[in-house]
Amino acid sequence: MSAADALVRPLPRTTLVVGKGGVGKTTTAAAIAMHAATLVGQTLVLSTDPARALPAVLEHPIQSEPTPVPYAKRLTAQVLDAGVLRSRFMARWGDVIRTILDRGTYLDDSDIGPLVDTALPGGDEIFSALALAVLLAQDRPYERIVVDTAPTGHTLRLLTLPQTFRALVQLLQAMQAKHVFMVKTLTRQYRKDEADRFLNEMAALVTALEEAFRNPKRCVAVMVTNPQPLVVEETRRYLAALSELPIRVAAVVWNATDGAVAPLGGGAVAQFVVPKLDRWPTGKEGLERWLAELRPLAAGQAGQRSEPGTHARGKRKARDSALAAPSVAKKHPASLDTLLRSLTIVAGKGGVGKTTVAATLALWAADRKRTLVVSTDPAPSLADALGQPVPDADTPVYGVANLAARQMDASAAFARMREEYQSRVDALFEGLVAKGVDLSHDRRIARDLLSLAPPGVDEVYALSLLSDALFQDHYGCVVVDPAPTGHLLRLLEMPQLALAWTHQLMRLMLKYRDVGGLGDTAREILQFSKSLRAVDALLHDAHKCAVVLVTLDEPVVRDETERLAVEVRRRGVASSGVVLNRATKAAPLPVTDAPVHFQAPLADPPPVGPQALRRWGNSWVTSDE
Repeated sequence: MSAADALVRPLPRTTLVVGKGGVGKTTTAAAIAMHAATLVGQTLVLSTDPARALPAVLEHPIQSEPTPVPYAKRLTAQVLDAGVLRSRFMARWGDVIRTILDRGTYLDDSDIGPLVDTALPGGDEIFSALALAVLLAQDRPYERIVVDTAPTGHTLRLLTLPQTFRALVQLLQAMQAKHVFMVKTLTRQYRKDEADRFLNEMAALVTALEEAFRNPKRCVAVMVTNPQPLVVEETRRYLAALSELPIRVAAVVWNATDGAVAPLGGGAVAQFVVPKLDRWPTGKEGLERWLAELRPLAAGQAGQRSEPGTHARGKRKARDSALAAPSVAKKHPASLDTLLRSLTIVAGKGGVGKTTVAATLALWAADRKRTLVVSTDPAPSLADALGQPVPDADTPVYGVANLAARQMDASAAFARMREEYQSRVDALFEGLVAKGVDLSHDRRIARDLLSLAPPGVDEVYALSLLSDALFQDHYGCVVVDPAPTGHLLRLLEMPQLALAWTHQLMRLMLKYRDVGGLGDTAREILQFSKSLRAVDALLHDAHKCAVVLVTLDEPVVRDETERLAVEVRRRGVASSGVVLNRATKAAPLPVTDAPVHFQAPLADPPPVGPQALRRWGNSWVTSDE
């Protein structure tokens, strides 16, 4: 049996291909799916990653509808488009949701439409999860489904989304229950309608998705990783998070790996290795080559990482020589001041070295002014890059004056705001109950109003807290290490969407003021609204805010960087430059409207800690176009 057979044959109907950004998830997912189509039957490879690398890896245009892959019999591919999915969902259920809100709240018709329109924008995870739930509930037409997931943090959100979406369904159920209670009180009978069918269908989908994720006979994960220390650390955390959900990891694939590695995931988890390939494995030939090179982790490969073999050492020596003297037409020592603004956002595809670049820029900025470097990625690795613990609080960086670091848990920050709001709601309604007023339905509705928050509002709430640090002169510079491409773009457009949501939410609270004084609880929402305006203005001020694009000279990364540059510009946010990381040749990548190009040489192992990061930053060069 080939290694590809050994990996693919034991997998159940649904396989989630997971891992840190940049480790080769999309390549692994496409290769597994192509082999499953040959080995098993009709197979769908489905991407939930907003970055949409799947078409580039398959070398075939993939749509939001299932698209046959012409060179692979029985293989179909699909890229989930959150915008398309949301439009379909609202076309089918929008009027029903409006009806439920009309029945269960004190809103007028003019209030309901805007609230519904602002409640579910940008819901990549929500609509991807619902689409996945529908697929998993069907026995046909696919015998295998392989899911190419987003990087760590947002895939974990998708996997825990059943709980989040259930909270929204429960809020709507409370509104419908109020309507049913009133109808029964007045007529003593109630006939179920479309609203009940909608709620039952949504609850059933959420339950089906939860059960599928938790059943290893129906769904497992394949973890993709590589031996880089930062990647290994995040992979360990990812494996621990999956075990808590619980989702079984069936295999670990060590991609682009030469030398020995220490197996991860426990003895029951199969381990496979794919060596570094001379050419990027894209298209039919590339994926077949990847599958042919796949090997079980041999006993001699397991253990501490060893030096690469003679052939690999020769390649590395040649590569290092090229790095030592890059043949750039004009090169200059890097002055990183050109990249920095009061708010500097370091952007790029997962795995390009965003966090390392962000930490390096922060160290440079700290030589000139008080600086905060903060990760807003749900799966942060800033602590790994700095080589010290970094909690969700401003923490001094060891041995560096004027520099603090923070790994911000955006979900926790927004959860604290929600809990404080709920406590005040409880206190208000307890006072009304003491006076003999029965408002149990209204209490439940009011208590869970923040479940109508648009997905991603927690991230922009965290960004508003960071902007407060700038506006209050706590820091002269804030360097942000955000989530990878797709979710960064959502973050950049979220302030305006969240602002519209807060306006509608405050209107709803004011309606409840006549019932129990809920208007008083809108103070934090009002403050949040003011912060959102300030954040939006800051993001669009080119003198105070800019995006630094980090990229690699790899086909899939190059394509995504070009798209990211265009989308950042389309959102009215400035770009101060591009960093070509792990540079092995002279020419920087052409990225539109990036004023300056930097080349950062390959560092193996990656720099960890302030001293190593400073040395690496001092080796950057710029080149004239």
